[in-house]
Amino acid sequence: MIFTKHLSRKSQFICGFSLIELSIALSVVVILTSIGMPSYNDLMQRQQMSTDINRWYRAFNVARHTAIINSSIVTLCPSSDGLKCSSSWEQGALIFVDDNKNHQKDINEQLIQVIDRSPNDHKVTWRAFQKRNYLQFQSNGFTWAQNGTLRVCNKDPSLKYNRAIIVTRSGRLRLSEDLNADGIEDDASGKSITCD
Repeated sequence: MIFTKHLSRKSQFICGFSLIELSIALSVVVILTSIGMPSYNDLMQRQQMSTDINRWYRAFNVARHTAIINSSIVTLCPSSDGLKCSSSWEQGALIFVDDNKNHQKDINEQLIQVIDRSPNDHKVTWRAFQKRNYLQFQSNGFTWAQNGTLRVCNKDPSLKYNRAIIVTRSGRLRLSEDLNADGIEDDASGKSITCD
């Protein structure tokens, strides 16, 4: 009997929240969310761009190292279907041993890797000396004088997410950096990265 009286007295203090308390709690949650959301979106965009540029960087390295290890010509070209070269780098790419050096994947040529398409909000362009829309590595790891830049840009008007892979004539690769500390990474000539 004493126990039930104690329990019923205690249950009088267990109540729900008042409307005012719920309104204050909800206001705090909304304020914290509105403060944190832009930072979260910025972090997600940077992470997505970092993932994409690193994926392309690995693909370029695979092409170069395959050429050196196999003592062969290896071509990296854009591909929309994973079977033949095309024009759009956003759709993905092919890496293959290019026995006849015609920068096209022929039936009897060994396919090394298919690179998947980039995220829909990324634009990918390749600009190189000689204006060729592919990259070939020789058996010594050098390009055919095709120094150039693969640019990966976010379709957001801000340039702060844009990244690039810079390829030298000797086939060496490096990732873009922010050389002038303006918050936007720069290409080989020191200009802000754009994909126009």
